[in-house]
Amino acid sequence: MKFFTLSSVLLFACFLPLSTNNARTTSVITPFDEYGNICWEDEQARLDNFAIQIQKDPTLVGYIVVYAGRISCLDESKYRGNRARNHVLKRGVDPKRVIFKDGGYRTDIQTVLHLQPKDEPDYEINPGLKKDEVLIKRCFDKVFAKVLCLNKQ
Repeated sequence: MKFFTLSSVLLFACFLPLSTNNARTTSVITPFDEYGNICWEDEQARLDNFAIQIQKDPTLVGYIVVYAGRISCLDESKYRGNRARNHVLKRGVDPKRVIFKDGGYRTDIQTVLHLQPKDEPDYEINPGLKKDEVLIKRCFDKVFAKVLCLNKQ
């Protein structure tokens, strides 16, 4: 006794994968987190969450990519990136699993935290501006250094 009609079998077949091989497909890369010029306490909380995720899965590598803004201080992205990486390392993450990349320039300062498996190619940076579209200032007082959060108790 058959319970399936030809149309029900064809309908079911529409939901089967076309290929049964285990080849990887290209997926959209979504950052774990991204933020702009935020205060140090808020940045630490985001970096703590990032460190926890790296530690949960030993197959992951964490990328910290910092993009300087259209108007930036000399070496600002390097300072911010190294500060963020050092904070993650203080949380006990293996240094080989946290990679800082200077992302170049975007309209506003931006930090992107990205997780990916160790065996995948390096995370690609995507600057939005060319160096000749940017004003690099010499900031003697390190105006970007660990800004404290206002209105926090």
